[in-house]
Amino acid sequence: MRRPLLALLLLAAPPLAACGFEPLYADHSGAVMETDLAAVKILPIREHIGQLLQWQLQREFNPDGTAVPPRFALHVVLAIKGDFLAVEPNNVAPRGSISAAADMALTTLDEKTTLYRGKIQSIADYNIPTNPYSAQIGQAGAETRVIEDIGEQIAIRLATYFHNKSAAE
Repeated sequence: MRRPLLALLLLAAPPLAACGFEPLYADHSGAVMETDLAAVKILPIREHIGQLLQWQLQREFNPDGTAVPPRFALHVVLAIKGDFLAVEPNNVAPRGSISAAADMALTTLDEKTTLYRGKIQSIADYNIPTNPYSAQIGQAGAETRVIEDIGEQIAIRLATYFHNKSAAE
């Protein structure tokens, strides 16, 4: 029983090794991509929720806080909207939704050349209980989830951009 399985694995290994598949979260010795991400200067994002996104991006791009001279600039315009999902007959809304859209552009530091441009959207729902404090906490939690999601998506897109750029060179 084990010999046919072993033979199948030995036959399948060479084609899989040449397919070019590379795991996204694999440990690469690509410190180039990490220093490129750390070299991104995040320009100020408007309003309090924009500051939260800016802090999230700083943690994503440079988690160690190492000093790297900036070579790129990241422009992010964030739009956030709150909606009520369900309204009961007595006009009480038991569910809410926070949706956010971020337009991003990675440029050179002198802002003359746009290197990458993208749009990211995220939505999070939350319960609206009758207690106002609990409702506020639920809404703040949904905003935090949306910001974390957008920050992770921006980091993944820029990491992919830098990886593809370094692979092409």
